[in-house]
Amino acid sequence: MLFRFLLVFLSLSQSALTADPGLPMEDPNISYWQLPPHPDVADRQSPKLPSDVDVLIIGSGITGTAVARWLLRDSSQSQPLRVAMIEARQSCSGATGRNAGHIRPTPWDYVKDKKVIGAVDAAKIVKLKARHYFEYAKAAGEDLDAAGRDAAEVRAIDSIDAWFTNSSYNSAVKNLEILKQEVPEIGDEWTAFAGDEAREKTLMPDVVGIFAGTPKTGGAMWPYRFVTHLQTALLKKYPNFSLDTHTPALNITTGTDSGKARFEIKSPRGSIRARHVVHAEGAWTPHLVNNLDVKITQARWHMSAQAVGDKIPDAGKWPSIFGNSSMPGGRGWGLWRDYYGSMLQQPKTGLFIAGGGVAGEGDKVSAWDDHSPVEPVIASYLNGFLPTFFGYENWGAERPATAPQKDVYPGRSKGLWTGIDAMSWDEYPIVGALPGSITKRRVVKGAEWIATGYSGDGMPAAWLCAKALSEALLGTERNHTNQTWPDWFPDSWIVSEQRLSKAGTNSSQLTKRAR
Repeated sequence: MLFRFLLVFLSLSQSALTADPGLPMEDPNISYWQLPPHPDVADRQSPKLPSDVDVLIIGSGITGTAVARWLLRDSSQSQPLRVAMIEARQSCSGATGRNAGHIRPTPWDYVKDKKVIGAVDAAKIVKLKARHYFEYAKAAGEDLDAAGRDAAEVRAIDSIDAWFTNSSYNSAVKNLEILKQEVPEIGDEWTAFAGDEAREKTLMPDVVGIFAGTPKTGGAMWPYRFVTHLQTALLKKYPNFSLDTHTPALNITTGTDSGKARFEIKSPRGSIRARHVVHAEGAWTPHLVNNLDVKITQARWHMSAQAVGDKIPDAGKWPSIFGNSSMPGGRGWGLWRDYYGSMLQQPKTGLFIAGGGVAGEGDKVSAWDDHSPVEPVIASYLNGFLPTFFGYENWGAERPATAPQKDVYPGRSKGLWTGIDAMSWDEYPIVGALPGSITKRRVVKGAEWIATGYSGDGMPAAWLCAKALSEALLGTERNHTNQTWPDWFPDSWIVSEQRLSKAGTNSSQLTKRAR
């Protein structure tokens, strides 16, 4: 995991570490995932902005949508919560709509985590992350109609992590062996292969060794479509839910209305009063909670969608990993070379979603800029690294260009885009009710909640962070007591005044170390 954080923090601008990110840029570059925009929710606005709700969610990605889903599903049927969601741009236009698309935990991080937070919490983390593919698949089955399930493509995949030096691979093997001994129900789902066997299974001539996970360990989805189809389903099912896009939260104040203390969230379209505010806006949270500017920093990821050479196998036709057959859902890779990279195969189109793997722009581009094109050196790397990893003999000839499509390039590269990720100061997600000493705002029988800071690992963390937060919020609604958390949720992820007062492995330290 250290390689991943080095990659991400190398792409941070030092001037951004204590800066107000402002509002998301109005004209971001378009990711391949967002094509075409969902016709019902991409630009949805209520005829009239709701004026008074129980819970206002800021942000419409996986986290915000999952919080809405759990609250609407689990709140009192006799007195259902009024839940509103607002988004500064199009729906799901932030990190979720720009990520790598795979749900692939790296449970051997258990060894690193155990040294920092102890074995109990470290084990909770690997178990929580391992549940995510199952939870997404379950939600797709329960909440999406047939068209939504087909579009979202929630599926099991061949999950592979590949190393390219003996030292890095051997170190990872030691960590995997400890995981197998101490958390066998997770560790036993992974098998290490080295040398020629690893190269035969991956078609990568330079690979030294790989870890391969069973279908229980992870999967993939079309994240934008999963979220937008889920939002559509929630809007149809729950009249007490609203979604308003192009409605940025400008600021939050507190006031009293009809004798009740409320948060007041101002937007260009009017104000909304709420008892609870859920911050799911990710990297832009410090704009509304200024005292988090040194706790949440930002990083630009670079992604691409590309056609592959004609010798690259289609989904389900790769060399077998476990002696049966390869998964029809395709393959997902974590590439642990000089910098962390990833690749994900789409089963229907055959395209690869691929990114990472190169140092960033430094101070050339703002850390919150997902509007500017990918910098030329990084674009050159992305456009060439797939045949480099597979080798030109294994790659083969270029496949024919696809028919023209709006915003999709006709050559090998179908699209290049960036995404802004929220990084926490101590490398762990920030989940829970924010202390009033941080927000400088308080109301009676309500709070400002947060779920963010996944630090490059949101897909196998966000869904259950949202579930845990929803349980804690509903607990305060029922009992008006301190928040309570499910036993399976790691204490080290819960935000508190004590945790926020502690120093962490912040981005400036990591950047300095990497150099």
